[in-house]
Amino acid sequence: MAKPSMKPSSKGAPPTTASPGPVVGNNTAKPESGEKVPLNFRVDPEMRREFKAFAVEHDMQMVDVLKEAWAAYKREKGKG
Repeated sequence: MAKPSMKPSSKGAPPTTASPGPVVGNNTAKPESGEKVPLNFRVDPEMRREFKAFAVEHDMQMVDVLKEAWAAYKREKGKG
């Protein structure tokens, strides 16, 4: 008995870094070390307001507050 033939793929070839697609960016390459990438999550408005106020009061960027908080959390939990 003959094997059933496979359907041809309709997806085409995967994108390459040399050929940009119709969207901005091409996430087929790993970001360089030290390059910033998005970390997206939602918090309630009051927490955001407090977080931003804390950063401003301490002359820090919000990302730096988050980095320090994350480092302190890891130290406290014994993972850093």
